[in-house]
Amino acid sequence: MKYKSTPSKRTKQLAMILSLIPNMVLAQQGVIVFHNCENFFYPTKDTIALDDDFTAEGKKRWTFSRYNTKKNLLAKTYIAAGKGTMPAIIGLCEIENDKVLYDLCKDTPLRKENYKYIHYSSEDVRGIDVALLYNEQFSPISHSKLVVEISEDEEKTRDVLYVQGMLKDLKLNIYVIHAPSRREHNIKKALRTKIFSMVYHHIEELRAKGEENFIIMGDLNDEPWDTSVKDGFNTMAHRNNPDPLLVNLMQNNKNKRGAYVYNGQYCNFDQFIVSKPLLKHIETDNKDEEMIFRPQFLVDNNRNNRLIQPLSTYKGMSYQGGASDHFPIRLFLKNNSKK
Repeated sequence: MKYKSTPSKRTKQLAMILSLIPNMVLAQQGVIVFHNCENFFYPTKDTIALDDDFTAEGKKRWTFSRYNTKKNLLAKTYIAAGKGTMPAIIGLCEIENDKVLYDLCKDTPLRKENYKYIHYSSEDVRGIDVALLYNEQFSPISHSKLVVEISEDEEKTRDVLYVQGMLKDLKLNIYVIHAPSRREHNIKKALRTKIFSMVYHHIEELRAKGEENFIIMGDLNDEPWDTSVKDGFNTMAHRNNPDPLLVNLMQNNKNKRGAYVYNGQYCNFDQFIVSKPLLKHIETDNKDEEMIFRPQFLVDNNRNNRLIQPLSTYKGMSYQGGASDHFPIRLFLKNNSKK
């Protein structure tokens, strides 16, 4: 008489545990996100910033209802970006002030992770800044803002946020950048180069003191292969720089993909640039296409779009209700090796 074997209770439990191993491994990673939030303004008039359009009475009719929709969409985005684990670090740009950061951390589902934030007000004429959110996986040691020197005829712009801290057992030096725009026939290109060089000089100073793990994240308003980026951050090898310290993780994206679409073309303004010693901590399956996070709920499904592009909050003066005109970018780090 033949008996059909059935799995025991213990076998079933073991199978369940084994099925969870990928998620358990993932939970040991540190997820880092950067996102240009597209004009994340609080809906009341600021006496300093040029934010008249982004009030309930302004041209864009920026009401609290629309603000709350955007705030919750941003939170949903960052929760989803971690592939099962919450991001330890979230770099942001185009945020107005502490009010929007507080609301994002405390008045959305992100509150469950007890996110905190680091932010300095800048003298940017649009009234927008950069910031860093972090949860208990990351412990800041120090932070400051780097302010570029400008001439009298140059427009005041965003500062660079510098944060040093521990991602579990990994010490990181992080820079969050939102470089001046390309508006007005790209007259701010030289200023962008000046900012990138300032950051690189800061990195060299820290490297001389023994630091080795650097992450630059930001909307650089230039492509990885543009001279301003290559020269400013010294990412290309040449006779005077045979072994570059920094590697641009978006340098292979040309004509393939981008976090931003302009005039029907992908733009890779949103970038991660890391130091070579940090490469061994980056997940090997963190492919180029996975770094740009573009889930369906962030995509503009207009049938006339030739490329995959984000559903923006506004298109010109028309409200669309999307999270941002940029997709977030993300990086998965391993934490199984000590510095």
